[in-house]
Amino acid sequence: MSAPEIAKEVLKAIEKGAYGLVAINFANADMVGHTGNLPAAVKGLEVIDKALGQITDLALAKGYVAVFTADHGNVEEMINLKTGGIDKEHSTYPVPLIIIGKQWEGQTGPGGDAMGGDLSLSAPVGMLADVAPTILKIMGLEQPPEMTGQSLI
Repeated sequence: MSAPEIAKEVLKAIEKGAYGLVAINFANADMVGHTGNLPAAVKGLEVIDKALGQITDLALAKGYVAVFTADHGNVEEMINLKTGGIDKEHSTYPVPLIIIGKQWEGQTGPGGDAMGGDLSLSAPVGMLADVAPTILKIMGLEQPPEMTGQSLI
C-alpha cells in the first residue's frame, strides 16, 4: 500500500502552497476490503488514519480546508450478517463527507450533531454529484450550469 508515500507527496504540495486543490485517492481500504482479510483491512485503515491526521494538521496550519469522502464503502461490511461468510464487494451504505476548516470549527452538518461523535449515526444527506459543487463553493468558484449537484454547505 502506498498511503505513506502519497501522504509524503501531499504534505510537500501543501507546504509549497502552489495548489488551490490537492485531490488524492487512498486505495488501501478498497484494496484490502476486496481480499476479505479483516486484520489486513484494520491495518490498512490505521495507515490511512495516520496519513489523514498528518495531512489535516498541516492543511489547517496553512489555512487550507480538508475534505474527505469516498465513492463507495467496502471495509465496513466485510462479514455478511446473514450468512457469516466473508463479503468482499462494495457496500451500498452512505459514505461520509467530512469538511474540516477553521471557519467551520464547532459547526455541524445539515443532519446536526452525530450522537456521541459517531458519524455512522448521522442521517444521510446529499449524493456523490454534490461533492464537486461543495468543493467549488469552498474555493469560492462558481458552479457551472452543467453540474447537476448542489453544494452541501
